[in-house]
Amino acid sequence: MIPKCGRGSFCRSILTSSTAWGIGAIAVLAGGAVTNSRAACLPTTAPGSGITVTCSGTDVGSTTVVAAPGSTNVIILVDTGALLTTNATQGLLVRDGSTITNNGQITISGGAGTPRFAIGGSGNNNILINNGSLRTTSASTAGISIAVGGSSTGTQIINTGSITTTGGSSHGILTFGPGNSITNSGSITVSGTGSKGVFLQGGNLVANVLVNTGTIRASGANGASDADGVHANTTGATFFSRVENRAGGSIVSANSYALRGQNGNDTFVNAGYLEGHGGAGGGDAITMGATLGTGTLILQTGSVIRGAADGGIVKRSNTFLEGSGTVDNNFRNFQNLIMRGTAWSWLTNASFSDGIQVQTGTFTFSSTLTSPVIAVQAGSSVAGTGTFVGNVTSQGTLLPGPGAGNGFGALTVRGNYTGSNALLQLNAVLGTDNSPVDQLVIDGGAASGNTGIQVVNRGGVGGRTTSDGLLVVQAVNGASTGSSAFALAQPVQAGAYDYRLFKGGATGNNPDNWYLRSTAFAVAGVVVATQAQAAALAAASNAPIEAVSLYRPEVALYSSIPMAVRQGGLMQLGTFHQRQGGQRLLAQDGARPASWARVFGQALKQSQDGDASPQFDGTVSGLQAGHDFYLRDGEGSGGGGGGGGGGGYSRAGLLAGYTSTRGDASGFVGGLRGTGAGRLSVDGYSLGGYWSRVEANGAYADMVLMATLLRVNTRSVQTLGGNTRANALTASAEAGYPLALGEKLVLETQAQLIWQRTTFNDFDDGVSSVHIERDNALTGRVGARLRGALEGSSTWRPYLLANLWHTFKGNNGVTFGGVDTVAASRTATALELGVGLTAQMNARLAFYGGLSSLGNIGGAYQQGGQVQVGLKYLW
Repeated sequence: MIPKCGRGSFCRSILTSSTAWGIGAIAVLAGGAVTNSRAACLPTTAPGSGITVTCSGTDVGSTTVVAAPGSTNVIILVDTGALLTTNATQGLLVRDGSTITNNGQITISGGAGTPRFAIGGSGNNNILINNGSLRTTSASTAGISIAVGGSSTGTQIINTGSITTTGGSSHGILTFGPGNSITNSGSITVSGTGSKGVFLQGGNLVANVLVNTGTIRASGANGASDADGVHANTTGATFFSRVENRAGGSIVSANSYALRGQNGNDTFVNAGYLEGHGGAGGGDAITMGATLGTGTLILQTGSVIRGAADGGIVKRSNTFLEGSGTVDNNFRNFQNLIMRGTAWSWLTNASFSDGIQVQTGTFTFSSTLTSPVIAVQAGSSVAGTGTFVGNVTSQGTLLPGPGAGNGFGALTVRGNYTGSNALLQLNAVLGTDNSPVDQLVIDGGAASGNTGIQVVNRGGVGGRTTSDGLLVVQAVNGASTGSSAFALAQPVQAGAYDYRLFKGGATGNNPDNWYLRSTAFAVAGVVVATQAQAAALAAASNAPIEAVSLYRPEVALYSSIPMAVRQGGLMQLGTFHQRQGGQRLLAQDGARPASWARVFGQALKQSQDGDASPQFDGTVSGLQAGHDFYLRDGEGSGGGGGGGGGGGYSRAGLLAGYTSTRGDASGFVGGLRGTGAGRLSVDGYSLGGYWSRVEANGAYADMVLMATLLRVNTRSVQTLGGNTRANALTASAEAGYPLALGEKLVLETQAQLIWQRTTFNDFDDGVSSVHIERDNALTGRVGARLRGALEGSSTWRPYLLANLWHTFKGNNGVTFGGVDTVAASRTATALELGVGLTAQMNARLAFYGGLSSLGNIGGAYQQGGQVQVGLKYLW
């Protein structure tokens, strides 16, 4: 049964059986309004096994609660609002497997003897919890202690409240023994001489663990013992401790170390704030000790350290980086640095006696890091403008420079460098010689293995290098680089140029440097890097040396667009006879309108002279139809061999058509002529008008004005390309005059002048902006047509033709990046020879067709053949 006690009653005890409650006797006291201030902890101040003591109200004097020796399963509860003040050496003490929970305020202000503490635990497996306030003002009096009469193990200490000590050597929390744990989310403040915030002692085989998300501050002077924030005294090689200062946690010492390890195996993890003023110069935040064991310092996301980190005089401590953050404090006497986080920056000089490993993430540094072995593992990156002193092996990525948007710089290896399928990624403003670029510097060592170089262009519009180019790997102080140590991992292109990686300067100078250049030397179809190499090859092949620009394939591809567009326009325009069939077909009934249609095709190879020497090898095909909307007959001049009708006539109409141009482009690519560049397609949609005048003698004049909308698609050999739109305006004036050579044989002389203007939209192919200059081309044709006649039920008129085509002088320019214009000359002369036939099937229907061959006789190259078939119907 549970007897009830009134407020302020003397009894206030509740006795239950352990069978009913499982924890023995319980005393419950309400805090705050107790009238008898000396009756705070009941039922006893010396509980035995299984007894629960509850303290409430106020007790001032020497009353303490000390569990009986040998007792277990004792519970001491201090209620919220309770105040326990004593001048004794001890406040609350339990023995084994027991629990203290303080929700009130305990103050220890004096007394003689040892040990001294506000809350203590003797023996093993105790739970000591402070949710309230602990304060000690006497010397050598801890807030919470388990260093009570010997070693303790398995004890849990939890502080969510506040612990304050002001006496000398009065530690906030004091442990002794292995396998104990401390969790602090409250505050621990110590101000006495030699007082430590947390003092972890022991840890043989099983570590003592402190997890801090609160604040620990030691502000006292150093005495016989230093006033550390946290001191882990692991006394031998088999002793362990682990201190985790997690996010939000703060550990500060005003006059000594924030974290101090000693002798054994200490692991310090920081994701919070550490500040210390220890060491000979008063500037150290961390000392690992580790004279007998191994120290481990783990920095995690959120870590801030104010003060240096010292790995210990025997250099047996390792630093690990996890998550992300910045190291801006000094490090010394560490054995290894291991980066296994996502992104860390290191700003200070440091030496590591065994090695530096970058296992994951990106490690950025701007300082000097020294170690005999430095390894960058696959999947990881090293960035920055720092210097590695030691031998570097990389399977990962090196990123020299301060980063995008922050200028350019160099990463230095003062030792040997070995790449093992490594990557060197550089930022550059791709342009002419000495354009800004990040660099890898090999200082005094040798570079070997294989490293691919990837260049990220930061706004460069390309340019023609005329000297050594852009220095990307520099060998200084006698350093050497292997012939296959570096190679481009992917094309480096900007503007019109394809930058190549060359070992050595253009004149053979600086033979161990590596440069990016957009020019080279070509000898007998081979592109080489230096003048010396070119001279040797020229001597062996008896071929000339040519300094060449290294154009990317798209230069020749885009340079072929204007001539492909022009040729499609010429085929769509045609000649008078290709559209109308002949004068006699029009003369059958001048009073009736005619409709006509034709299909055509051409296979053509043509080229232009110029920077990129573009060539187009493809086909042009299409269809065209027209109808007469204006008819006028009238008397004309007689004679000649035209025949048909007593007078001349005029016709005007509209035409519409579609042209498809498809083919391969080649040219001057990578320093070599005639190299494949890509594929080109042009679709043209035309609408125009025509006017034709035919005299009674067969002489004719023909004029056409035609507008064309163009859709241009390109795809280079490296899968780049640009799609654009264009519009063209074509005008043609043509005349012919027949001469009768007999009754059925007529020779007709012809002349035609064609003007084409094409305007292209600008586009961007992912490497550069591209502007194709407006094309204004003038083409002339003079020719002759020899026609016969075969009369029957139908009239068949076979013919032979010869035309001399001339494209007048002019240039086509393509500008890349708004800077470099690549020009091509379109001057060309070609001879066309062909045969054909017109057939008047009846009074209304006629068919006509022909085929011809074109051959170059001067200027730019042209060669091809064409065929067409048409019909005309008189309504």
